[in-house]
Amino acid sequence: MKNNIKHLTELIRRANELINPEGSLEYLTNKDIRDRLYGTHPKCFLKLLPIGRDTSPYLLPLCNRGGFEDPKVIEVAIKLIQKIMVDKVGMFDPNDIQKVLNQLNHRNSVLSKNIPKPASAAAQKAKVTIMFQHMKQYLDMIKTDEMGK
Repeated sequence: MKNNIKHLTELIRRANELINPEGSLEYLTNKDIRDRLYGTHPKCFLKLLPIGRDTSPYLLPLCNRGGFEDPKVIEVAIKLIQKIMVDKVGMFDPNDIQKVLNQLNHRNSVLSKNIPKPASAAAQKAKVTIMFQHMKQYLDMIKTDEMGK
């Protein structure tokens, strides 16, 4: 059941990509859209808390506008975190940065894998036919045993 749900989620994500292609990721820079997405889909962001007086968290996006995890958006977040690692040394805890980078890489690898496709109709029909043949053989065997008694 869990695999079926994962498969359906991936199919919905791919269909959403086809319907609403995210050619530009400009909406990530728009504060209003980002705040609205965070309000409706808080799981679509990873927080990175700075060290020192500035306590406002950096929100790293994971999802597209529809609220579905998107590999393109995750790649942008990976680039952002790598830029933070180089440019803003000392503003963030290096362990926190590495932890967030590991989470982003893991999610990116999970989404980039191809989901196994369900068996084709011909393969399903072949399996059913084989099952019927086994049942027929079993019934024939039972008939011959009864006739021999």
